[in-house]
Amino acid sequence: LRHALLAALATVPHGAGAPLPPLFTEPPEGETGGHTPWTDLLRAADWHRPLAVTHQPMAGERAAHTLHEAAYLGLAAHGTLTPLGRALLTDPQSLDRPLADLLPPLLEQAHFQADLTAVVPGRPAAGLAALLASAADRESEGHAVTWRFTPHSVRRALDTGHTADTLLEDLTRASATGTLPQPLGYLVRDAARAHGRMRVLPAACCIRSDDEALVKELAAHRALHDLGLRAIAPTVLVSARPPAATLDALRAAGYAPALESDTGTTT
Repeated sequence: LRHALLAALATVPHGAGAPLPPLFTEPPEGETGGHTPWTDLLRAADWHRPLAVTHQPMAGERAAHTLHEAAYLGLAAHGTLTPLGRALLTDPQSLDRPLADLLPPLLEQAHFQADLTAVVPGRPAAGLAALLASAADRESEGHAVTWRFTPHSVRRALDTGHTADTLLEDLTRASATGTLPQPLGYLVRDAARAHGRMRVLPAACCIRSDDEALVKELAAHRALHDLGLRAIAPTVLVSARPPAATLDALRAAGYAPALESDTGTTT
């Protein structure tokens, strides 16, 4: 029945159809015999699929619900099929194009403003959305999407591997005017100057010695390669292995280390 109704509507030229009547309507005044607003359409549908219409119980009610469902899904409008409805009728596997035509185009560029916001007046493309999300905080949704740049959001971009130059280059390419406001450039460079002035590194334990020559010797010792020793000061090495494993490796290499507690006393 669905196919028959869509096929009947497909024969109606654009602009020649009638508005969809309400689901439950009384027959027009003076008409009898059970005539409803769906009767003529069902007669046309009967030509396409007679067994689906003539022998369908409650065909009028089913037709009403089917066509309202089609209108709700955007398949029918003003008494005929939409381009989406015609695509569904002819090839249900080729709906990408008519669905894409119903949406506005994706935008590849944003408008950067002096108040440290970026506005995209439509749907941003995935690349643009990812770039702005990496360096700014989304403030609004809707027809225009707004992102705001803050010191914290710019630091987030720097944490992922951006430098001030690469970030500003990417933002400039994404600018609708090809330029960026001065306040945004100052914000990015100020954040980059403060970024990384202190470093956090992973370490399972430390090795310290007042003998700088010994520290260099340990760092270069081939038998201690598995410890992943790294010098962070002339008298300090960090080890990638926990204290017990580090002590065992040092002793196996012929050294005599001592274990210190977190208060600095020998354990």
